[in-house]
Amino acid sequence: MLMKTDHSGDRSVMPTLTRRGFFKLGGALMVSFTFPGLSAIGAEVQAETSHLASWLEIRHDNTILVRTGRTEIGTGMSAFYAQVIAEELSVQPESITLLMGDTDKTPDGGYSAGFLSGAANLRKVGAYTYQALLGLAAEKLHVPISSLTVTDGIVSGGGKSIRYGELVQDQQLDLKIPVSGAPAKVDPTSGLGLSGLDGLTVLGDPPTKPVNQYKVVGKSYPMPGIPGKVTGKTQWSCDVTLPGMLHARMLRPATLGSTLITVGALDKTRFPNAQVITKQNLVAVLSPNEWEAVSAARSVASGTKWSEWSGLPGSENLTQTLRDYKWGAPSESRGNAADVHAALAHGAKTISATYEQPYVKHAPIGPFVAVADVRSDGTATVWTHSANSQGLRAQIANTLSTPIEKVVVRWLDHAGQFGRTTFGGDGAEGDAAILSQLSGRPVRVQWTLQEDLAWSASSPGWVEDITCSLDDHGCVTALRSAFYSPQSTDARIVGALLAGMPCSQSKPGYWIATEWPYDKIQNRREEAYGMPNLGADAHTAGLRGLIMRTPGQRQQNFALESLINEAASCAGIDPIEFRLLHTTDQRLVDIIHATAKAAAWEPRPSPHPGARRTGTDPVTGRGVDIMVRQNSYWMGIAEVAVTPDTGAVLVTKFTIGVDCGKIINPRQLERCMKSGVVMGISEALKEEVTFDKGKITSTSWSRYKILTMAEMPEIKVVQITRDDKGFGGGSEAANAICTPAVAAAFFDATGVHARRIPLTPAYVTTLLKG
Repeated sequence: MLMKTDHSGDRSVMPTLTRRGFFKLGGALMVSFTFPGLSAIGAEVQAETSHLASWLEIRHDNTILVRTGRTEIGTGMSAFYAQVIAEELSVQPESITLLMGDTDKTPDGGYSAGFLSGAANLRKVGAYTYQALLGLAAEKLHVPISSLTVTDGIVSGGGKSIRYGELVQDQQLDLKIPVSGAPAKVDPTSGLGLSGLDGLTVLGDPPTKPVNQYKVVGKSYPMPGIPGKVTGKTQWSCDVTLPGMLHARMLRPATLGSTLITVGALDKTRFPNAQVITKQNLVAVLSPNEWEAVSAARSVASGTKWSEWSGLPGSENLTQTLRDYKWGAPSESRGNAADVHAALAHGAKTISATYEQPYVKHAPIGPFVAVADVRSDGTATVWTHSANSQGLRAQIANTLSTPIEKVVVRWLDHAGQFGRTTFGGDGAEGDAAILSQLSGRPVRVQWTLQEDLAWSASSPGWVEDITCSLDDHGCVTALRSAFYSPQSTDARIVGALLAGMPCSQSKPGYWIATEWPYDKIQNRREEAYGMPNLGADAHTAGLRGLIMRTPGQRQQNFALESLINEAASCAGIDPIEFRLLHTTDQRLVDIIHATAKAAAWEPRPSPHPGARRTGTDPVTGRGVDIMVRQNSYWMGIAEVAVTPDTGAVLVTKFTIGVDCGKIINPRQLERCMKSGVVMGISEALKEEVTFDKGKITSTSWSRYKILTMAEMPEIKVVQITRDDKGFGGGSEAANAICTPAVAAAFFDATGVHARRIPLTPAYVTTLLKG
C-alpha cells in the first residue's frame, strides 16, 4: 500500500504512507520522517537516525505515543504538547503519552526553550497523521473523505464508525513526513561553537484544524508529571543507579585559573574502597559508597596544592573594567546613526542615563547530577536533565573523541536551569563522562551547592548607555543605546576544560534582543557590543557567560523601559499614558489597559507627591513597564514599600499581563507567569555574583541571596487570548518584565532613580544619601 497526499505545490514535500506488513496481534501507524531530495546533510541525519522509533505512534489499543527531543524544564510543555497534537488528531490529551529527551528514542532534538518551534512541529505531525487516518478510514468505510467526522479518535461517516486503533489493527503502517535540518555537532565555524541546535523542522503545509473549532487547546489540562512528583513516583536524575557504579566528588582548583601542583594523600585505612583520579586539573575521588566518596574527597582536598591565579578584576570593579575595555565595532546594530544623531540634536530636551547589572546565577535549588556509562568500545550513555539532549550529545562525543552515533543521552526530571543548558553544556555530565571513561565504570557525579555557584556559568554583568530626546510636547523623537557585556554563549563543559580535553569554542559577541514596542519612535539607533569572558586567558576560560531566561532582552529591556519611565517623569506625564502616546499597536494598547485596570491604576506622573528619601517609616510607590517578545505582549505593574533609613525594599504586589495570541493552557500559563515574577523580583532586589581577583565568593545562599517565601508579593495575573494571532511565547518574558517596574516603583516612592539592580539595602541607602 502506498498513499500520497498533496498538501503543497512542491511534490518533494508530500508525505507517504506505506504498509510494511501484517500481524496477527497488535498493529500501529508509525510516523517517521524523510528528507526531500536527500541533501548531503539530510543523508547524514537519515543514516544517523534510521534506527530511531517513530515521531508518533497510533496503536491498535487506541493509545498514542508521541516522541519529542525537547524536554520539560518547568514551563508545562508536557501538557502543552499533548494538547496541541490531541487537537489536530481530535482525541483527548489523556490518551497521549509523551516521551521526551532521549536521543535514541526521539527524532527531532532542539532547544527545550523553543516551545513554539517544537509545538509547530508537533502540530504539523498531528495534521499529517490526521489526513493519513482519514484516508485509511475512507478506504475502510467506503465513503469519501469529505463526509468523515472525528470525535475522540472515532471516525464516522455513512452511518458507520471506526476507531483509530481499528484502522491500524493487525498491520504495520509507516507514514513518512518531510523535514529539514541538521544534526547537532561541535562546529568551529559557528558563533556558538555548535550547530544544528534547532533540531529538525517539519516541512509542508498540511491542513490544520481551524482555531474556531478547537476543543482541547485553550483549556487547563494538568501537567501529566505532577502526580508522580507529589506521590514520590517520579524518577529524578539523582535516582539513577547502575551495576558497578561509582560515586564521585570533584576537587576544584583554588581559583578559576589555578593549576594542580600536588594531590593530597588518600588514607586507604580510612577509605579502603576509594580512589583518586586526575587528568591535568580535573581531580576527583570515587567510591562505590557515596558517603565514603564525600568523606574521602574532603580529606584529600585538605592536602591538595594549587597554584595561585589572579586574573579577575573583582566584582566591585566590574563597571570600570567594561569601561576600560578597548571596544571595536558593535557585534550588531540597528538604525541609521546619522539620522538619529540629527534628531537628538534638534530635541527640546535630552535625557541620558547609564544602567547596569552585575553577574547573576541561574542558581537552581537542586544540585546538578549526572550519571555516565562509557564502555571500552567507545559507546557512552549519559543520564541528565539537560535542556538540549542533542546538543549535550554532540559535546560529550567531542570531549570523549568518540563518534556521535555511539553516544546516547537519556533525559530525566530534575531542578530547573533557566537557560543554562540550552546549548547542551554546563552541568555535571562532562565530569561523569570523563571519569567513566578513565575508570571503566559507570560514574555518578553530584555537584555541591558551593561547587555549583562557584563553577557553573553565569549571566554576565553589563552596562548600557542610552539617550533620548523629547519634543515640546514631551514625546520621544529619537533614541540611541549602546549595550556592553562579556559574551553569554560559552557552553564549554567545565570538566573538559579542567581535563584539557576537546571543547566547543564560541566566539565573543552580543546581539540586539529588543523587539521594538514603540512604532511612533522611528528614529532609533541600537548597538550591542560583546567581549570575551572576564579572565578568559585562564585554562578554565574564566567567568564563563551563558544565557539566562529571556536572554539579552531581559537586560536591554531594563535599560529601555527605565529610560522611558524617566522620560515620562521629565515630561510630567503618567507613565502608562506616556507609553500609549508612543504606540499604535492595538494588542499592546489592549494589554496595557487590561493590566492597568486589574491593578486599579490611578493616572498621575511619577514620583508620588509624598515621595521621600529619609525616614524610618515605609513609603510606597508603583511602577510600570512593557515588553514585546515572540508574538506576545507583556505588561508589569509593581507596587513597593521602601524604608529609606534601612534601605529595605519590599515588593508588596505585582500585576502581570500578557497577550500571547491563542492561549493553549491558561493554568499552565498562569504558573509560568507567576514563577517568572518570583524570579524577576529576586533578580531586582537580591541577586548578585561577587568575586575577588581569582574566584567567585558568593557560594552559599547567605552570600548569593534569592527571594524567600516570606518576601513573596501578591501576584495578580491578566491573560488575553486571541484566535486570530497565532501562538506566542508564554514564559520567558515574565521574569524580564519585573526589574524595570520595580525600579520605577522605587523612583515613585523616593524620587530617586535606581539605575542599577539589585536594589540591596547597601546600594539603596547609599543611593538615597547621595
